[in-house]
Amino acid sequence: MTSSMQVQPKFRGLLRQLLLLCGIVALLSTVAVARMGREDIPELPKADGSGETPELTVDLMPGSLGPNGKPQRTLKLSQLRGKVVLIDMFASWCEHCKEHAPHMVQLYNEYRQRGFVVLGLATDDRSKKDTVANVKGFMTRAKINYTVGFVTNQVVAYFADNKNHGVPQMVLFGPDGKMVKRDIGWNARMEKPIRDAIEAQLAKMPPAAPAKPAVPVNKAGAKVAPRKTK
Repeated sequence: MTSSMQVQPKFRGLLRQLLLLCGIVALLSTVAVARMGREDIPELPKADGSGETPELTVDLMPGSLGPNGKPQRTLKLSQLRGKVVLIDMFASWCEHCKEHAPHMVQLYNEYRQRGFVVLGLATDDRSKKDTVANVKGFMTRAKINYTVGFVTNQVVAYFADNKNHGVPQMVLFGPDGKMVKRDIGWNARMEKPIRDAIEAQLAKMPPAAPAKPAVPVNKAGAKVAPRKTK
């Protein structure tokens, strides 16, 4: 009797600890679900460091050009704020990705002058020596002319579907940096909804400033002041 009464409090204490641990796990799961966009909308990082999303940096493919048109080895996602951004996660070996990529090139070429940016992020295993060559081959076949880098765990955690990490996976952000659409996979029926979503976000962009008139120059290359009319 004494022995059983001594064991019972220990068992109860163990049970309390177990319940507490389960409660903590449940709380963390709830927070994770919220962070994946069910209770709040994922955003691109803000340049000033404010907001819910920390600065995320991705490595770019060798020879890649950044949003400013200059060669960059890395890209901060905060650099993309203010534009309509499509993050396209793909794998170089994925057949659906091979079918899907030319359509992303078409969208990019059609809307780039209006402030639309595509960032391709390869999910290929970077520990393999032929990964860069495989991604380059994928880019060449699809005629990709937008910036391409490599996905990170942080990008997946903040922006990918929390239940499905399949590729291709497209995440569209408006000029305010907030995610407006996420699609997984590819078929012909998906193009129109994506195009409509891009158009809707581009409509929110401020109008482009009118181009300044060209200043005439003489044969020596010096600027010529315009003649005053009487």
